[in-house]
Amino acid sequence: MRTCRFISVSLLLIWLMPLATFAQEADVVEEVQEALAPKEKIPLLAGVAVSADLCGLFMKVTNSRFANMEAACRLDFKEKYFPIFEMGIGDCKREGGDNNNSFSTTAPYFRVGMDYNFNKKMSGNRFFAGIRYAFTSFDFDFKNPDFTDPYWNMQRPLNITTHSNTQWIELVLGVETKIWSIVRFGWKLRYKGRIHQTGKERGEPWYVPGFGKNGGTGWGGTIDLTFDVGKTAKSKKRK
Repeated sequence: MRTCRFISVSLLLIWLMPLATFAQEADVVEEVQEALAPKEKIPLLAGVAVSADLCGLFMKVTNSRFANMEAACRLDFKEKYFPIFEMGIGDCKREGGDNNNSFSTTAPYFRVGMDYNFNKKMSGNRFFAGIRYAFTSFDFDFKNPDFTDPYWNMQRPLNITTHSNTQWIELVLGVETKIWSIVRFGWKLRYKGRIHQTGKERGEPWYVPGFGKNGGTGWGGTIDLTFDVGKTAKSKKRK
């Protein structure tokens, strides 16, 4: 009985040995093919892109109380680092506030910063995290036709124009995907923290261009349509 078992096991091992050898040879061939296959080479400057925010345009068209309309230009270094410059126009016309107040301003704003791409495959999806330094300098109008002077207890129209400089930091998280040729589509979520503001002596602005509703912190977002107008990394391979 033991002899039969020994013979059976021996025959099974002899039958399996060629299969194991074949599997090992297949693994070796696959490793060699991967080693010899041409690899994608990403140059230092991999591209230049411009983009526009669709969310701000939508808010402007729908007559929102305020809208940040902006565009951006960025560089692509090694498909990892994306220095970016953003600029826009902030517009706000708020009527019927507390005590029949009204607020209005229109002014430019600017941001400069860097995004880091966690997905480094060329022409693929991108997952970003980044930081911005932002600033604006603007005049704003504050009006109240029913203002009552607290000293004289008399009602008279109030019309104030004052100036403010505001600076803030933004932490950015976003995604982007290629939809056709040089066209990309994506979105960014922005957490904003104000670091400096002047012009508070006569009252703080209700809205800050680029920042949104005024406050110590705030949230925002953009929906970006991007064009890779200067893409330099087109199917470059190295052996």
